[in-house]
Amino acid sequence: MTKINSSSAGIMCALLLSAFSAIAQVPIIEKDFDISRKSKNGYLGGIDINSEKQTLDMVFVLRSSTKRKVNREVYTFDKDLNLLNTVKDEQEIEKMKSKYKWFNFKGDSYISHSLNASANLTGKLVFRKKEITWKYLWLSGGYNKSVKQLDKVKPTTDNAEKYIFRGGSYEVESDSTVLVIAGKQDKKNDFAGSMMHYDILSCDNNVNIKPVGNIDFQYPNVPIYSGPLEDDNQELTNDDFPRDWILVFAPQGGSGIGKLADPKPTNYTYVRLNSQGQLVEKFNFNSPTNGWRVLGAYEKDGGVYVYGSATTKDPESKYINQVYKTPLVATTSADAEEQKEAAGGGLGKIGLGGLGKGISMLSGSADMGVNQDAVDAALDELKYTNFQIGKISNGKFDFLNSSSIEDFEKVQAKPTDQKKYVEFDGKKFVINGIFFTSAGDILVNGQDFKKVAMGKNKGERIYKGVYMFQFDQAGTLKKNYGIFLDQSKTSGMFNQAPITSDMVKTTSYIQESGDKKSIYWMMRMAKSIHKEVNVDYGFSTKTTTTTWEPLYNMEYGSINTADGTLSDFKTLGDSEKRKFYLFKNANTAKMGNYTFMFSETERGDKVLISRLDLKN
Repeated sequence: MTKINSSSAGIMCALLLSAFSAIAQVPIIEKDFDISRKSKNGYLGGIDINSEKQTLDMVFVLRSSTKRKVNREVYTFDKDLNLLNTVKDEQEIEKMKSKYKWFNFKGDSYISHSLNASANLTGKLVFRKKEITWKYLWLSGGYNKSVKQLDKVKPTTDNAEKYIFRGGSYEVESDSTVLVIAGKQDKKNDFAGSMMHYDILSCDNNVNIKPVGNIDFQYPNVPIYSGPLEDDNQELTNDDFPRDWILVFAPQGGSGIGKLADPKPTNYTYVRLNSQGQLVEKFNFNSPTNGWRVLGAYEKDGGVYVYGSATTKDPESKYINQVYKTPLVATTSADAEEQKEAAGGGLGKIGLGGLGKGISMLSGSADMGVNQDAVDAALDELKYTNFQIGKISNGKFDFLNSSSIEDFEKVQAKPTDQKKYVEFDGKKFVINGIFFTSAGDILVNGQDFKKVAMGKNKGERIYKGVYMFQFDQAGTLKKNYGIFLDQSKTSGMFNQAPITSDMVKTTSYIQESGDKKSIYWMMRMAKSIHKEVNVDYGFSTKTTTTTWEPLYNMEYGSINTADGTLSDFKTLGDSEKRKFYLFKNANTAKMGNYTFMFSETERGDKVLISRLDLKN
């Protein structure tokens, strides 16, 4: 069982305020608590907030020897981080499900069926059935899955011609279906026609394939972006609550198309479908560049924000396929881990913890499509000339602006203790998210990288500088904030881990102060690599799985919204002189003007609760 004690010498309360009076302060209070565990077979499942009582519950879940029950431990704190109460009991699983929406237990193991859609070597569309075995992990509160590929089916059009698949698929987990944008051929080898006429296919887990709609173009077009719409409702995953599907198409030109090409290479098309594949919105727009690599679409307050890097190269004559000469959208619905296992097969893989999904492919033929990670890996290496962002409402772009890389150099900003600016040169960078302020400003987060030159990780990415691009409500660039990170000192070099912490991308979050004068910038970054060995015993078998998992902490600082200056950045738990790492599942919660963050030591002997005050 898990026990939390507030130690007499050890309840520490530190108000961490920035020492720089000219810039915004970061008001964080922290307290740590001693922990002793009689059993480590449990996890922090969730943080429950009682706004009326101004309390929060840390709810731990542990395996029970009683069938259809779990052991529960609840630790209640007030808003000032004082421990008020402790409850230990045994709960029926069904009651846990009804009480806590985060409790996703469906049995120690179960089997489901789904599909993959991909292109074969000739570009034809292929569906593959897959059987998924799910196994619950009591140390983390999630499921590992093993995938076995089954039969494959090649769907045909009414005239018996095979569909061409150039990318654009959407797995709807809640319905066990996959939606696909499939190019129609009116005759054999109808190359251009398959880029002008598309069927929207829906295929269920019994491989019942049916067209549910169509998209037609006057000129040849292909998808250059495909993805579910993002929004502020982070608690509901896309698997539980499928969002609408966003696609962007761009004209094609060159060999095999010739005079059939759209005379305007920048005549792009925006398409929005619901999760059943029905058309919600479709319109044409003029892209400021002929090489827009769309990276995301986010819905906020009734508008959809579309953003991504871009390249301008002979925009009057060159089409996007001539600018990049590589696909921009995956030609398989499988992710990188699943496709890798499909190619290699076998058991006994080394998992990558939080980096992967712990998938083991048992058998099946190789998936010949190109996954989105592989597509992005090639495109991330390129040098871009612009960054483009726009807002859609009422069937049109309210604005669509394209800032040049030179524009970013003119508005650089850095913390006071950082000697140099983080250079943004338009190459070798990734985009990790988008945020919005109450005033309507748009913040886009990114990070640069370089390749390891030698050693066991030669060719792998090392992530360094973190960016936060700030645009006003009309999409005009205001600031380019840059922070240098050094994760190499705690990168897992000495525990023979196959990865180092600086190979893991940093994700950012923002919070606004109550007076709107400050933006608090929180960066979730890998600080170490943890080794976990799990042993499973069967009837006459023993399976050992080694998992290497990044351990994260939060660095925080602030932006003064009046003049755009940056504070220095600190790490949660700095005042405790101990290394704390965020809990894996439940590590943040909000109560009124407070944001709480939850961490523990690697040994699990202490818990740290940090409170950010947003009143001022």
